[in-house]
Amino acid sequence: MAAVRFTKDARTRVLRQAREEVLAQGEDVIEAEHLLLALADHPDLRDFRLDRERLVAALAEEERRSLAAVAVSAGEFDLSRTARRPRKAKLATSSKLALHRAVKLAVGRVERRVSARHLLGGVLAADHGRVPRALHLAGVDIAELRRHL
Repeated sequence: MAAVRFTKDARTRVLRQAREEVLAQGEDVIEAEHLLLALADHPDLRDFRLDRERLVAALAEEERRSLAAVAVSAGEFDLSRTARRPRKAKLATSSKLALHRAVKLAVGRVERRVSARHLLGGVLAADHGRVPRALHLAGVDIAELRRHL
């Protein structure tokens, strides 16, 4: 099979939007949750009904719960981030894994292009971590979404 490549849409639109998510949060690494938020706004994925605002709230709640699990209250610290322009947002391990799983999904379907749909599949394929916990908190049926991919 020929090399698998990301579609221009997946490379530019999704990754650009993920970088904007990072910038808005004042961070400098693209995590899987940034990809998820970028994909929630993607026009080709509207039929999945990923409510961006609900996901943002679920990610905030997941962070609060994770901190509470180690006896840290977010209210005790100023965790606000100031927006700054990172020199270049780098891909974190969680986003690299999501991209890798997206490529595997495309290859498994004998498709030569990795689209936004494959990227969503790569993000949803994580069984552990922040994204699955936040999706659960948002009331998203991950198994159902995976079936529809």
